[in-house]
Amino acid sequence: MDVETGGCLPPGREGELWLKGPTVMSGYLGNEEATAAIVSGGWLRTNDLAYIDRDGFVYIVDRIKELIKHDGFQVVQLYII
Repeated sequence: MDVETGGCLPPGREGELWLKGPTVMSGYLGNEEATAAIVSGGWLRTNDLAYIDRDGFVYIVDRIKELIKHDGFQVVQLYII
């Protein structure tokens, strides 16, 4: 999805990876504010910048937010390529 407009992008264009499905979390229990920040219309905003090639393969190239919080700690996510 386009980071600025939230609109769909064609293959090859870099945008934010959004996920939707029965195994994707639907939000944070008891935290509607945090849920509203990452869930939009049932889609989970991953904060990952990615693009999809013409064959349907997804490539994650960067993060919108560099830090991830886990159990109150800030964690830097590393990608091994």
